[in-house]
Amino acid sequence: MPNKSDLFKGLTDYEIEKFLSENNSEKILLNKGEEVFLQGNEPRYLFILEQGSVIVENTSLSGKRTIVNKFTEEGTVFGEVYLYLENNVYDYSCYSNEKSKVIKIPKKALLFDEKSDTLKIKIINNMLLILSQKAFYLNQKLLIAGSFSIREKLAKFFIQESNENSKVELYFTREELADFLGATRPSISRELMNMHNDGLIELNKNSIKINRDQLEKFL
Repeated sequence: MPNKSDLFKGLTDYEIEKFLSENNSEKILLNKGEEVFLQGNEPRYLFILEQGSVIVENTSLSGKRTIVNKFTEEGTVFGEVYLYLENNVYDYSCYSNEKSKVIKIPKKALLFDEKSDTLKIKIINNMLLILSQKAFYLNQKLLIAGSFSIREKLAKFFIQESNENSKVELYFTREELADFLGATRPSISRELMNMHNDGLIELNKNSIKINRDQLEKFL
């Protein structure tokens, strides 16, 4: 449901539906592998994940794939940064990772003008918070990218993703994690096992328990 999105924080269901209807928003159904937007496209919409999951990725001229992010949480806003950049196109592509439902909101709905009412101003203020969170996330990813070893990258990633119980619910597959961290799948799998054997983490399928004190030594 849209009311789970931070974009509509503090709004009633009526206000949300009113905003979506008045701005000609659409709900689209996607099968696995279908694109939400493509690298080089002009940004025209803000997207909200309502069901399923999507992957944002970049493919270089040499064909190398890099995963920028994977969104699995209902209500996640994505594609928002490009709405506020003039004369720009997407540097990434976004594909549905499974059968998914996505809400498309036209760009003009998120731009302030003299006709902006109280409801629109509330939503734009929420957007500022989302953009701030995105800036923080990208800064954290830069810290990971600047690491010298795979172990250091994994340590930083696990600490960033861990909850208060020092657990990480891994939403990436091994291959996706490798593409996200800029490494190969065999090297990621090997280092995960080495870290497990060294007592830094406990592997349990898609759930990982970390030894925070030990991992922080790699920061």
